[in-house]
Amino acid sequence: MNRAVVPLLVLICTAGTAQAQDGPLETGISFSLKRKAALSPLIYPRHAYSAFQPRMDAVNPVNADDRDQEIHIRLHKSARRFVGTAIATPLAPDMLSRSRMTRYVLEDRVPIGEHVTATMGWHGIKVSNRNANVTVGPGRERLRTRDWFLPRGTLTLQSGHDLRLTLDYAEKLRAYSETGINGPMGLTHDGFLLLRRTLKPETQNRMAVRADWTAAPALNLSLALHGGRLDDQLRFTGRGTLPVNSGSARIEGAILEARHHVTPQLRWSVRYSDARVRVSGGSMVREHSLSAGSVWQDGPWRAALSVTRNSAPALAAYDERALRVEAGVDYALAAIGGRPLSVSLHMTDPDRLASGTFARDDLSGSLRAADQVRTVMASARLGW
Repeated sequence: MNRAVVPLLVLICTAGTAQAQDGPLETGISFSLKRKAALSPLIYPRHAYSAFQPRMDAVNPVNADDRDQEIHIRLHKSARRFVGTAIATPLAPDMLSRSRMTRYVLEDRVPIGEHVTATMGWHGIKVSNRNANVTVGPGRERLRTRDWFLPRGTLTLQSGHDLRLTLDYAEKLRAYSETGINGPMGLTHDGFLLLRRTLKPETQNRMAVRADWTAAPALNLSLALHGGRLDDQLRFTGRGTLPVNSGSARIEGAILEARHHVTPQLRWSVRYSDARVRVSGGSMVREHSLSAGSVWQDGPWRAALSVTRNSAPALAAYDERALRVEAGVDYALAAIGGRPLSVSLHMTDPDRLASGTFARDDLSGSLRAADQVRTVMASARLGW
């Protein structure tokens, strides 16, 4: 099944200069492979003729293997191109800055017994920033990061209808991505070459154990224990648009969460996390956060609000802000020509705790300066 998403309107309000003038475009494709019904010879007698009674063989499809095995393959591409006016930049269109990300995912889901399921696979990513500096000329001296093999796997045990246990391992990568007049575009040629030699992608490897318990039909409780290593965390300090290496650490933590459905349309949740961050070459620092949120959904409307109080980040001593507020409103319009259309208004305040980004169960991706600041964004999305 093909699917493409085109943002029609993006409005970003940031506290500093971490805003690039660019046009985003995302495309993707995903499909699944399942076991095909095998061909097995089945013997069926045919109606007898008067002279003789032949016996003919018929080949009918039967399920030779009834295991619910699936192979998922997904390919996602996104590109951002600088769209400044001629007054903003004298560069020709083929010399304008462009950032592109390519990511693929391959996963195999195999049931093991009646209550155990294993999901194994890997994903890869490539982030390429072309013409990231105005002094290097067209198509040369790119900022590029790639890793085509990042394994991940999950083992799930379903104990009855109320309890599910999960063992998870994942590796992921985050690479710097930027376009426009910000970041490396403003560097000299020598400064750009120095950035390219010293800039490293952020890498993570994490092992997690999680238990989900349905205490009541409308109440769910979960406990997750995770541990692993975070290397070369990328951050943007102050109003800077160039990433800095905040260092590496070993993280061990726990997350306790409760979710309650008040009505079919309204639900709320509370979440507490605590982690020990052992900074490389330094001491051990504790990070903790407490958040409460609510989601209301009725027909095409969806609204969400989340408030979080957290400690100071272990790898960013400059950030002392303890309260984060995030909210969003989405409205799904009726399909236009068979294509779904949705509009949204979101206010985001990214988590700056090392343990917070470390505990997220997501794939590798790109990192921009605008992704780490408080943002208000209005968008319209059309898919097909």
